[in-house]
Parts: sequence; structure tokens; C-alpha cells
Amino acid sequence: MNHSSTSCAKTSRSAREQVERGRWIVGLLVTLVVVAAFVAAVAYAPASIRANNALCLQQLANEEHTSLEAFFQNPVEQDALVQAVAVCAR
Repeated sequence: MNHSSTSCAKTSRSAREQVERGRWIVGLLVTLVVVAAFVAAVAYAPASIRANNALCLQQLANEEHTSLEAFFQNPVEQDALVQAVAVCAR
């Protein structure tokens, strides 16, 4: 009887160790996915901001019935460009 209880204890301990090892692996994988998502977000954010600013400026130029080039050629329009940049930066 002693031999079978020792064998049962070893089997139980082995099963617990496997479950614990599995939990560590799952935890490590989840951590890696979260870190990768964070790195991707940090890398993608500046490009997204630039694209949004360009789109915002183009929309404001369209509302003024002018082109972005006209903003740079006319001093009066340059003031409007400065204001548009301030609006788009928000």
C-alpha cells in the first residue's frame, strides 16, 4: 500500500508541475503579445498623427476654397495656414 501511495503522490506532483509549467508558458505568451502590441502602437502613432495632420490641413484648405500651395504663396493665406496648423494640432 505504501508503494502505491508513493506512486500516486509522484504522479500528482508531476501533474501539478505540468499545470504550473503550462500556466507560466501561457503567461509568458500573453506578456509577449502585450509588449508587441505596445511597441507596434508606439511605432505606428507618429505616422498616424502626420497623416491626420495632412488630412486636416487639406480639409481646411478645401473649406477656404484654396489649395495648400496657395497657403504658401500668399502672405494673407500664410496667416490662415498658421491658424489651420494650430487647429489641426488639437
